[in-house]
Amino acid sequence: MTETKPPAEIRISSLPDAVSPPMDLILMADPNPEQVAEYLPHCLILVANHLDLTVGVLALSPEGKTKAEIKVLAVTPGYRRKGIGRLLLQEASERARRLGFTELQVCTGNSSIKPFQLYQQAGFELIDVRWNYFTHHYPQPIIEEGIVCKHQLVLNKSL
Repeated sequence: MTETKPPAEIRISSLPDAVSPPMDLILMADPNPEQVAEYLPHCLILVANHLDLTVGVLALSPEGKTKAEIKVLAVTPGYRRKGIGRLLLQEASERARRLGFTELQVCTGNSSIKPFQLYQQAGFELIDVRWNYFTHHYPQPIIEEGIVCKHQLVLNKSL
């Protein structure tokens, strides 16, 4: 299945502080609510909106003076493969660069085949594997496309 262009009405913006983040989408990307609760307050939240509907989210966290990390990237199932994730990644890269970061990191699971492909297409390179990360840090098994998620793949991109 090939990716199509995002609808022209897609807007990427920062989530205002007074607005609650779209937890349903965030928990699609990271199903550990305790872990999400720890990092989310420190993140810049970007949302993709189509008309009045939030269809994508990205959480960007500072991880030191030179590195920022994408903690969450999720797109509503009916809007996937339309370029929305790519738009969120582009905006996150531009904002991280403007904030003075020189490196952008993202981590994903060994079972997240499509996100792994998207990150590589966006210029990220695999730099590390954290063996058994998901079996040690998540209370319930994660299974995607019939693959048990065990290992965390760490990817970096120079800005």
